[in-house]
Amino acid sequence: MRFLWLVSLLATTTSLASVLTDPKPVIQCDLNPKIKGPLLQEKQDAAAKDFAHIFLVEKDPKKAWDKYVPGEYIEHNPFGVSGRENAIAFLTGFIQTPGLTISNLTAYGGGGFGHLHFRETLPGEFDRVVIDRLRFVGTCFVEHWDVAQVVTGEETNPLAWF
Repeated sequence: MRFLWLVSLLATTTSLASVLTDPKPVIQCDLNPKIKGPLLQEKQDAAAKDFAHIFLVEKDPKKAWDKYVPGEYIEHNPFGVSGRENAIAFLTGFIQTPGLTISNLTAYGGGGFGHLHFRETLPGEFDRVVIDRLRFVGTCFVEHWDVAQVVTGEETNPLAWF
């Protein structure tokens, strides 16, 4: 009988520990695919700008994903894997790399998509310009594409990048 009590206690503790260490995100965006109307574009624009600020300026992917990516997350980056937890894990390590700077950030949204355009530099490692495209359902992000171009400093076009 003591053994069953101990097994029950361990199972409850393990279950409680997973809830405490892996809480479900608080949904702060609206994942309603039927949202329409004149304010949707304005709401998507505000969401894209806020998401970009939290993710790239505050450098807090978990906070950004908890607020704007509540569920399924489809990833099209060839070096990434779909799933919100995969994105949070990868991007948290990346964005907090010492010396990484983000500059020239522009973000906007509407028409069902959010776009982020910025420069990311890690001295001695890389200097590149990135464009992220995120698909909205309502005011939540559910899908991501991106492209990155290396900045060489030898571009012919004086208007290159920005």
